[in-house]
Amino acid sequence: MGVSLSWVAVQGLSAEDALSRLGLKHTGNTCSYPFKGIASHGLLADWFLVMAGRCDHRIGLSPSLSTLSAGCRLVACALEEHVNYASTALWQDGQLIWRVEHQGDLDPENMSCQGRVPQRFHDLLVTVEPEDSENLEGHFHMDVPLMLAQELTGFRHDESNPVLDNTPFDELLDLQPKARWWKLWA
Repeated sequence: MGVSLSWVAVQGLSAEDALSRLGLKHTGNTCSYPFKGIASHGLLADWFLVMAGRCDHRIGLSPSLSTLSAGCRLVACALEEHVNYASTALWQDGQLIWRVEHQGDLDPENMSCQGRVPQRFHDLLVTVEPEDSENLEGHFHMDVPLMLAQELTGFRHDESNPVLDNTPFDELLDLQPKARWWKLWA
């Protein structure tokens, strides 16, 4: 089936301010890893991570990212493994700086970008393995957005991380009401 996640790591903003801007609050409960629901965790270098167990969660959508990044910077990452999709974006002061996206369901070697992508993106793209490669030590198109996010924040969802491995995530409550499936316009 595969993992489906959205996560945002913000730097230069307190955890409480980040949660407030996103319409979230602490529940007082912890969880081991948020494959469902929504949770937060501190990272190194003053990054604060908010992760949701859905690729299309509102925390990773442009309106939330613009609001959250006002006066600071953030990295947003979305992942839907069962369709071979990954994206990463850098936002600062309410503006999108760059975005990299791989949509493997369209084309296994698909890669799109916008904005002022870092040189590292081009370096990684040159060394990507072909779709039919059996070199599991190399990286593939879907890895490129995930590697860029990790290089900025120190976090990648599928790798061991000493900061996260022995410390639970804080469960969060979403204060924004959900639209009813039968009343999408509400």
